[in-house]
Amino acid sequence: MNKVKLSLENQSYNIFVGNSILKELPKKINSNKLERNFFVVVDESVERFHKDYINAVISQLNGRTFVYILKSGENSKSYKELNKIYSALLGNNFGRDSLLIGIGGGVTGDLSGYAAATYMRGIQLIHIPTTLLAAVDSAIGGKTGINFETKKNIVGAFYQPKFVLIDSHFLNSLPEEEFKSGMGEIIKNAFLSGPDLFDYLSKNMTKIFLRDEKVIRKIIIESVKIKASVVSQDEKESGLRKILNLGHTFAHAIETDLNFRIKHGEAVVAGIICALFLSNKVGLLEKNQLDKFLTLPLKINVPDSLKKLNVKRMYEVMKADKKNRGDEIKFVLVTDLGKILIDVSASKKDVFESIGKMQKILFG
Repeated sequence: MNKVKLSLENQSYNIFVGNSILKELPKKINSNKLERNFFVVVDESVERFHKDYINAVISQLNGRTFVYILKSGENSKSYKELNKIYSALLGNNFGRDSLLIGIGGGVTGDLSGYAAATYMRGIQLIHIPTTLLAAVDSAIGGKTGINFETKKNIVGAFYQPKFVLIDSHFLNSLPEEEFKSGMGEIIKNAFLSGPDLFDYLSKNMTKIFLRDEKVIRKIIIESVKIKASVVSQDEKESGLRKILNLGHTFAHAIETDLNFRIKHGEAVVAGIICALFLSNKVGLLEKNQLDKFLTLPLKINVPDSLKKLNVKRMYEVMKADKKNRGDEIKFVLVTDLGKILIDVSASKKDVFESIGKMQKILFG
C-alpha cells in the first residue's frame, strides 16, 4: 500500500493507494480515532458488483452502521437526492458524532461530501472512490457539491475528508467508457506536471487499457501526488489550483450542451484539445509543440456526439462559468509541459475556431 500526504493548514490527511485494501478501513478508522456512527453511501452499481466485498468490511466496523444505496448517474447530484440523504441521516438518528463514508464514483463523492459538509454544520467524511476518474481527481482536494438547473457543480463547499482510500480492486469491474473517462483527467495531469508523465502515458497507453496493474498503480499514484501538491498550496482555488481546470471550461460547456450524455473525462479530453488549439491561437504555444501535445489526447476515442455541438450555446455556458471575473471568460492554457497559465482571456472568434478545430481533428 502506498501513502500520499495532502498537507493543509487546518486538516492534513492521507491518501492510501493499493489493491484489495478496503479491508484496512476499520483499522484506519481506529487509528484516526474517528466517530463510531457509520452512515455509508454506496453507489447502486458498485453495490451490485461488489456487494459481498463491501459488506464483509462493513460488518467489521465497530459501531452503528446504516447503508444508503444511491442511484447511479449524474442526475443524483441534485437537491432531491441530497434531501433524501438528509432525511435518512435524520430519520435514523445520526447526530454530529457521525462518520459518513462515500463508496462510489465522482457523483457519490461530490454528493455525499456535500451532505457531510452541511448536515449539522459538518460531520466526519471518508472517500472511497471506485472509478479511475474519482480516484485521480474528484475524491482528492475537498470539492463537494451538486448541480443546479443547467449548471454543473454550482452549489457546493470545500470540505476535506479524514482520509481517502483508493482500492484498485474496484477498477476491475469498470466498463471501458468509465476507464476511458478517468484517462481524461490523467492526461490533464501530464500537461500539469512536465514531460515524465506525458512520455510514460504515450508509451504505455496499450498497457493502460489492458489494465496492467503495475502501470495503473503508477499513473494513479503520480496523479494523486500532482493533485495533492497543488491543493496543499491552494486549498480554496484562489490561484494555483486553477491549473487543475485545464480543458474544463470547454469540457463543462460540452457536458451541458450534450445534456450530460457524455462522460466527464471524455469531455475533458475534447476540452484539452480545444485548450491546446486556443493556446496556439493566442500565441502561447508554437505549432511544433501543438502537434506534439495533441498526440496524447488523440489516443483516446471520444463519442460521435461531439460532432453535434452547438458552439453558440456552449459559449453562453462558458460565460456563466463560476471561475470567470467580470464579463470575460477566463481560460487555463498551456505554454509547455508543466507550464500553465491561468485567467487567460480570448476572443469569441478564437474560442469558436478552437472548438471547430477540435471537431475537425477528431472527425475530419
